[in-house]
Amino acid sequence: MRRVLAGLLLQSVTVTVGAQPTLTARMDGQLARLQPALIAFRRDLHRHPEPSGEERRTAQRVAQRLRRLGLEVRTGVGGHGVVAVLRGGKPGPVVAYRADLDAVRTDDRDPVAFRSRRAGVRHSCGHDVHITIGLALAEAFGAVRRDLPGTIIFVFQPAEESATGALAMLAADVWRSGEPAAIYALHTAPLPVGTLGTIAGDLMAGRDHFTVTVSGDRHLDEAAREVRRRIEQLGTVPPDQALRPAPQDLVLVEPISELTRDGVRELRGRLSATSLSRPRVSAGLDALRSLAIPGVRIDVQYTPRAIAGVTNEAALTVRAVEALAGAIGVSSVLSLPEIVPAFSEDFGAFQARVPGVFFFLGVSNPATGTVGMPHTADYVADEGAILVGARAMVAVLLDRLQR
Repeated sequence: MRRVLAGLLLQSVTVTVGAQPTLTARMDGQLARLQPALIAFRRDLHRHPEPSGEERRTAQRVAQRLRRLGLEVRTGVGGHGVVAVLRGGKPGPVVAYRADLDAVRTDDRDPVAFRSRRAGVRHSCGHDVHITIGLALAEAFGAVRRDLPGTIIFVFQPAEESATGALAMLAADVWRSGEPAAIYALHTAPLPVGTLGTIAGDLMAGRDHFTVTVSGDRHLDEAAREVRRRIEQLGTVPPDQALRPAPQDLVLVEPISELTRDGVRELRGRLSATSLSRPRVSAGLDALRSLAIPGVRIDVQYTPRAIAGVTNEAALTVRAVEALAGAIGVSSVLSLPEIVPAFSEDFGAFQARVPGVFFFLGVSNPATGTVGMPHTADYVADEGAILVGARAMVAVLLDRLQR
């Protein structure tokens, strides 16, 4: 795999003799020189993971590195969020890259040599890789800033795992320095290292929350059973297949909790839904209000997209895929017509304000037997993906800036 990556890198920096190196070639050279330091930084983050809301050390390390590059840096944005602004020397648009800072609470054993030193917390979702790629981009674009058109805002978001960080940053005026024309992000995935995947439209389902209150002086058991049955019938993906690909019109009904008080049954839960399936979910929950059971009243509270999910803007995605293909090769850019219903993301909260594209970055390596499925006990990310992800995002961001 190292030979493959080296070959890709050499292809990207080849220029005509006597010509000035392009911005891309200059940044590729910078990334190649930094690769050992980037891997070391990622391993330091991995050894010191911090869960949602506690990302103090991680944020400090990120801010220190960005300040050393001469960027305008704000800390404490929406919690422990960090925002850094890199202004190019030429006029152009504003774009943004987002990385998430937090780790996962888990008691699973960390299978890597540079294992977590904090009991019960581990980077088993790859956010340490996302952060490192964000810093790699800041280094690469910083090296050419005098010739760079436009501005890049680097957003290092806290509390993604709790799905509260994106909204908190928006509430804290994350775009104080200027709202971007587009925002981009990536996430590690069990695709082969050297590849990225995405698709226009829904890439990750949102999470809808609901509470159904059944009250009355009789037939409560009957009513509660019927409500539960109708909610479960909305599902199109069995819970035991939540880690398998599913169609874009999926509905995954997650476990429903039930609270019983005098004369009241309260059923709470959440489900995964996409823009294709959400109207059916909404109609199904609305129908519960008119369920006719003598002596029983049914109240329904429904919050669609309580966790935003990811919906890629179509035209922006097409352009980004073209840029990716030019950087890492057409065969390394994968179209993903199906999604994994178990996973969601709050990146869509940014996309609700700013058009954006989200990518899956391959971190699995069949040669070494590593499978980068986030939130699983044996999650391992091949570190060759750091250079691949950085080169890919350089191409996407630069294409948008130069347009």
